[in-house]
Amino acid sequence: MDARRQLLVLLEELSAIQGVKGALIATSDGALGAGERGGLPPAMANDVAKTVRRMTVASATVGVPLQELLINFGAARMMVTPLTEDATIVVLLERDQAVAPVRSLLAVQLDDLRSLLEMHGDDGSDYGEEGMEEIHRLMRGDLGPVLHQIRAHFTAYVLRSGRSPEDADEMMRDQMREWLLCCNPSPYTFPLLIDGLGQLLGDVPAIRSEFMEVAGATIRAAQQDTGKW
Repeated sequence: MDARRQLLVLLEELSAIQGVKGALIATSDGALGAGERGGLPPAMANDVAKTVRRMTVASATVGVPLQELLINFGAARMMVTPLTEDATIVVLLERDQAVAPVRSLLAVQLDDLRSLLEMHGDDGSDYGEEGMEEIHRLMRGDLGPVLHQIRAHFTAYVLRSGRSPEDADEMMRDQMREWLLCCNPSPYTFPLLIDGLGQLLGDVPAIRSEFMEVAGATIRAAQQDTGKW
């Protein structure tokens, strides 16, 4: 049995606990397997994964890595448990029920979950065609002209750092995917995208600095042209 299937089997075991409404693994690419076997519809699973991803990114940004978290929503409760730097297990359950058995099962499963996630890797395969379509729609929308300029600048600086056009495309795509998952793309969240791209050039500080300056100037120029947004 491959790693992905074993992960889904473990999710199925969690979702079978009485009082559990659903379980998923939130990764940088959304819900693993779009929530398959976790008892949640794919759209809901990916929405929950995106919400949790925003929480983990925000927590890491302020230097406070996310620990186990219980969030109450009326009659429901969400248990969030970090697995790796890029993956978190999320269990939705009836409030005041199933917390103890879920913790007990997770205590047994955590090492297996982490090992399987390492074996499964994070190649973006679960992001799927829908996620890529979201990127394409964004590039064709109101923000598209500025995003194309940023991509052109980023590609130029990636090439200057000694990497290939293919490297630049993959890095840009991955960072846009991360941007889509952690926040709502808008002129106000452009700095998050730019900062993420800049970090990918961090091994060449001079090039990173130039890129950040040029990308910032591009955004400022677009903001002055109110007709763009």
